[in-house]
Amino acid sequence: MNKPSSFVAVLLVGLLGLTAIGCGDSTASVSGSVSYNGAPIAKGMVTFTPDGKTGSVVGADVVDGKFSAKGVSPGKNIVQVIAVKEVPFVRSSEEMAKMAESQKGKTTIEGLIDPADIVPFNAVGNNAAHNFVEGSNTLDLALTKP
Repeated sequence: MNKPSSFVAVLLVGLLGLTAIGCGDSTASVSGSVSYNGAPIAKGMVTFTPDGKTGSVVGADVVDGKFSAKGVSPGKNIVQVIAVKEVPFVRSSEEMAKMAESQKGKTTIEGLIDPADIVPFNAVGNNAAHNFVEGSNTLDLALTKP
């Protein structure tokens, strides 16, 4: 092999290596914990919405206060936590009357006897902006009552 072709071969291998590095996944992964008023959220969802013109909304399930999301757009994202509890539905009008009587005077501002939201939309720390870098990120969300 002569010197010019050796140089060209080394140059091509170097360029291919740089190209392979540049073709990596340019997204972020985010994992962490979620609590509301000090208690881990048993079941819910965390969404990551890019605060710009590019990127997709990504969601991750919350299980026992933990989540792990992949494919999050690097940069500033609005992070929203949604958690609802199971609401039992009454099976008869008698059961409904008993439930209403037992909850008399305990309704919320909205008039709901038993609201389903565990984390309100306006909880302190919910819908806040967070910055993420390419690769692995950790985010622990300690949400509190509004």
